[in-house]
Amino acid sequence: MAPTRPAALQRALFELAFGAVTLANAAPLAASHHVPLQDLPQHMAAIAVLRALPFSHTLGEYFTATLSRTQYLIVYLLGIPLSWVTGVEGAGKLLAALTVVSIPYALRFALRRTGGDERMASLAWPLAWNPQMMLGFLNFLLGVPLALVALGLFADRTERLARRRQLALAGLSLAAFYAHLVPYGLLGLGALLLLDLPASAKALADAPAGVPPLGALARALVADLRHAVRQLLFLAPSLVAVAVWLLRTPATDASVRAGGVGVVAHPEWPPFISLPRELSTVLLDFPGELDERALLAWGLCALSAAAMASAWRGRAEPEARDDGASKAVLLGVPAVFAVAYLVRHRTFAFVWGALAAPESSWSQIFGRMAVVASLGVFAALWATRARPAVSTDEPTARLAWLPAACALLYMVAPASYGWIWPIHTRFAVTAALVLPLLVGATRMGAGAWALCAVMAATSAGLAGDVGARFVMWEQTELGDLDDALAHAEPGRRLVAIVPAAASGHVPNVPLLHAAAYYQVRGGAVATFSFADFPQSPFRYREGPMRPPRLPPRWEWTTDLLVADPDLNYYDYVLARRGVYDAAAQHPHRYELRFEGRDWNLYARPGGTPRRSP
Repeated sequence: MAPTRPAALQRALFELAFGAVTLANAAPLAASHHVPLQDLPQHMAAIAVLRALPFSHTLGEYFTATLSRTQYLIVYLLGIPLSWVTGVEGAGKLLAALTVVSIPYALRFALRRTGGDERMASLAWPLAWNPQMMLGFLNFLLGVPLALVALGLFADRTERLARRRQLALAGLSLAAFYAHLVPYGLLGLGALLLLDLPASAKALADAPAGVPPLGALARALVADLRHAVRQLLFLAPSLVAVAVWLLRTPATDASVRAGGVGVVAHPEWPPFISLPRELSTVLLDFPGELDERALLAWGLCALSAAAMASAWRGRAEPEARDDGASKAVLLGVPAVFAVAYLVRHRTFAFVWGALAAPESSWSQIFGRMAVVASLGVFAALWATRARPAVSTDEPTARLAWLPAACALLYMVAPASYGWIWPIHTRFAVTAALVLPLLVGATRMGAGAWALCAVMAATSAGLAGDVGARFVMWEQTELGDLDDALAHAEPGRRLVAIVPAAASGHVPNVPLLHAAAYYQVRGGAVATFSFADFPQSPFRYREGPMRPPRLPPRWEWTTDLLVADPDLNYYDYVLARRGVYDAAAQHPHRYELRFEGRDWNLYARPGGTPRRSP
């Protein structure tokens, strides 16, 4: 049956609005030429090395590919072909944009396929710039939408055993594994929750008093086990990949040290009492108060969605009458709150603190208005009890355990294991991103439109603030790095001496991997590098061409004499102005090649000759 014209128009408007807000979330990536995602320079350097390594004799002297020793490959498998079209740095930004855009759409897909309300995917908008994203953990975040799409496809009982569906699921599960173990585990747990066990259900339903004979129950369990194996057959290729990785990776060897020097890795747990208090910085953490307001709006909307779900769950039949009054309340009260804020904004100062500074930008105005409107949504839900029809598909309702399991793992998982950091906070971010699955197969009413509007305003304000911070970071902190690197010839060796100081604009240390920009531009060796880490897709060759080994965490306390004790390996020293300039203390070894406002570049006369690829 074709949809009516009003329904089709409503759908078209929703698609346009959802697409516009989702794309606007990625707008900060276009605000500046470079973006301060902490590990992104290392990802781009890996793309540059991997795509040139088979054809470059120079790189072949330093590196060897180790693709079977890591499962962090999805960014590089996507980035290498993209880089031939857009360049390495363009590919890096496109992958970051793909991460921001794909999560809300994948969540919509999973909700639609499991009977939920896809408008709930708007809860993912304000979390686009979570701390994991700001740290540049693209492999992990790209794995989440892969897992969600796979769960959406697996939820279809009638098609999950079809060959084409199994092949599609096999490809998605393989991609999820080569993204990150957390989303791969999310997919595995979700598939187990969605398993169809008809024989056991029938045996229990047919048995008197609900207790089947032991023999009948055993036969049913055997039949269901065979059926479960057929349903989960798509996991076979990824499980083979898991076995290969476990056999090849040095990460399972307790004696392996990051950088080759240090202590044996062991897990470290955060103080349990601090977990609730730190949750706000785990989900959103920017300087100032806008992130706290956005997180408050998000939390209030999540509570509102839970209230709507609990009020509407369990009604199999729709109301006979058109509850126009309830819809008017659900839409009108938040609108009244928003207008009241615009008219008398200081009246609501108690929400964000009476001592908070007045709004100084449109992003702050929209952000605070979203918080006030979300309070209106919550108030409206207590004033109405609309009850539309609800789907009661039990297997899809089991997916509500996914966010609960992730929340539990946030509390019990370690914070780090040697060089692997952070661990437990990834589960908190995953739980927040898949939180809409908590309400199960519930169809919301008009209140869901108010939720979308509040989330759109909140994310728009936050994205505008993030874009402004990216611009300020590039102008004031990154500075003239490009000018300094323009004076370094490609194909040589560079070490960066950079203080590990937190940025004043974004919640990370974006200059930590400044040396990687040299490798992106054709440099052979750039220190600090992930090349000595077990998760790297390439590593240094042993021999006279490899750089001196570094102790763990050298990048946090950079020291030229530790990185190059004889001062005869690196051709260039990139030094941040305003800190201890070690190269300047050895004028007989280095000459100043570039002196800028923010960076100095020193060259060692008679260094490594330039080699042609």
